[in-house]
Amino acid sequence: MTEPGLAEQLASLNQTLHSIEMRLASGEVTREGMQDFKTSIDDFRLRVWGLLSAGNADDATAFLERFRLRRAKDMCRALAADLDSGALGAHHGELAELGAAAEHLARRIDEVQRRQ
Repeated sequence: MTEPGLAEQLASLNQTLHSIEMRLASGEVTREGMQDFKTSIDDFRLRVWGLLSAGNADDATAFLERFRLRRAKDMCRALAADLDSGALGAHHGELAELGAAAEHLARRIDEVQRRQ
């Protein structure tokens, strides 16, 4: 089975967006769900921008890898700054999970770099 073409994928995306609009208008999405939705849209937008930019790069794979790493680095720095300034409070349950994920990532980075 072949992959759908870009036009078909965009049409499907348009249908999905219409469905999301209807769910938002009906009040079905909670405040927490809305924040998750906004985060997903932002991530999607940045990925599309990265893909479009990679199309012009000499080494698209390396460009996308650097893009992902820079985006992750920027997000980590922004979160640290928000914690430092008090803009992001300690009451978020996700902070413990984020801390564990960050520790795991730091260990993996160290392991991968030591192998080289």
